[in-house]
Amino acid sequence: MKLKNILIKTIAIVAVIFSIGSCDDDFNSVGTEVIGEVNFEDDKYTATPIAYSKVFKKVQTSNLPNNLLGIYNDPVYGMSTYSLLAQVLPERLGTGVTYGDNAVLDSVVLTLPYFNRQVGGETNDDNEIIREYELDSVYGTTPYTLSLYQSNYFLRDFDSDDPTEIQIYYSNDLEAIDHTLLEAKLLKRIDKFLPSEKEVLTRVPDGNDEDELLDEVRLSPRLRMSMIAKAGEKENDQEIIDHFTAQFLDKEGDSEFSNPNNFRNFFRGLYFKVESHTDTPGKGNLLFFNLAEANLTLHYSFDKANSDPVERETGSLALNFNNHRVNGVNNNFNANIINELENQDIVNGEENLYLKGGQGSYAILDLFNRYVETDANGDFVVDDNGNPIFIENPADPTDDDKTELDFLRSSEWLVNNASLKLYVNQDIVDGGEAEPERIYIFNEETGQTLFDYALDPTSSDASPVLSRIDHLGRIGRDSDENGEFYKLRLTQHILNVIKGDIDNVKLGVAVSQNVNITAAANGFVSENSDAEDEIIPYSSVISHEGTVLYGNGADVPEGKRLKLEIFYTKTRNN
Repeated sequence: MKLKNILIKTIAIVAVIFSIGSCDDDFNSVGTEVIGEVNFEDDKYTATPIAYSKVFKKVQTSNLPNNLLGIYNDPVYGMSTYSLLAQVLPERLGTGVTYGDNAVLDSVVLTLPYFNRQVGGETNDDNEIIREYELDSVYGTTPYTLSLYQSNYFLRDFDSDDPTEIQIYYSNDLEAIDHTLLEAKLLKRIDKFLPSEKEVLTRVPDGNDEDELLDEVRLSPRLRMSMIAKAGEKENDQEIIDHFTAQFLDKEGDSEFSNPNNFRNFFRGLYFKVESHTDTPGKGNLLFFNLAEANLTLHYSFDKANSDPVERETGSLALNFNNHRVNGVNNNFNANIINELENQDIVNGEENLYLKGGQGSYAILDLFNRYVETDANGDFVVDDNGNPIFIENPADPTDDDKTELDFLRSSEWLVNNASLKLYVNQDIVDGGEAEPERIYIFNEETGQTLFDYALDPTSSDASPVLSRIDHLGRIGRDSDENGEFYKLRLTQHILNVIKGDIDNVKLGVAVSQNVNITAAANGFVSENSDAEDEIIPYSSVISHEGTVLYGNGADVPEGKRLKLEIFYTKTRNN
């Protein structure tokens, strides 16, 4: 009985295997030969998005991940001036703010480290290591006038019209503020400010010394504004020292220092004002920095407790930039470009796409929404290459009117790869270092990244320049190192759109300072209309660079026209 059952099962298994094998007529191989005709082939479909640009009248600049300070002259767009308003908060509050007996304020020092990298060093005759640095994220070599003010303008936490909403500040807000509030008290002015790559040499007390000599300390390159009373010298900051003494040392134990809210209302912030120097109007340099490492520090001395004779000790109180901060941006752009940006053809698309960081502009791509021709049966009419034939948009479209997306969905292709190639208009753009290294594509409605962003295996927080280069390719340059094109891979996004898994939304393309920053800011394309709000990535807001890319206009050279290339596999009978 058992043998009979085993025999029946064995015959059944063999029959199934034989049946499966007999059905596989297309791909039978013996050795290296293929018997039967392969019924699949690879091909390419090229789509032309409708593309145009939008220019911002203002963008959200409150609490940016990084800030800009200075003047930048874009070779295409023109000049932008970046100022800064920021709150500070003491490292100690409440009962922790004490200064000791007979405290005297010796100096007030603003410190703002530059992004830099050490490139060398040597030991001098005094056995000190002299380090050599190279500055990063500093653009331009012309000095400008930098003024530091104590501001009397209060930066709110919440919107005064809706206390449930966080207060948002925009790039043009500082221009609208009464400047008697912003510039309440001038603290220091540098007539010709230009970031230096040299070490900063400073002297600090050393409690281990038996004498009163100060120790020399070498610091990495930074902006260092010192306010100190120097009797008998031409530049004397005694009036500023007296001002801070009255605000801090004389108020030890007062309610202004009891909690953060009280302090922010009392000491409302610092305003960094940027102006072209009279010797070099319209020129300057731009500094990209992180305020998290900056501070305004009060250095003071006091009587050492229980010392006879009386000895003096030193202390300090750092005011850190860990609260609200707002970048002001004042553009003086090329009038011809502004005229083009304000007269965009959003139906047919444009010849040029204008991408500019900061309070700038970005491109919008509209994919697969053009209408195509169908016959009386509703079947697609195609050309000799099997591609759809486009028609004018119907005045009153109905469900019977078909789009390019309908054609793609009916084709039942297996999408293998999809990428956008955007060529730089080298007739307008001066190539070289002024060109943005990266651009960034996103959901224009929400500001979110595409599916391909998360799937990119080259993700790297340690090296933002080399991060996401499969999805967001770096600029391709020609033999003269001028920017030639950018390539963006959108395979998963296009696949999801064709399958109907996601909506076919418009896409935004912007310049990016750091593609790892994915948060989005608010922007307005009309000065006074909240109905025209847009979304723009923070990585574009903190970027100063700009470029011009070819769009889909009829006058664009065919080889450089904006294209979406879709590589796919299909069955031969398609």
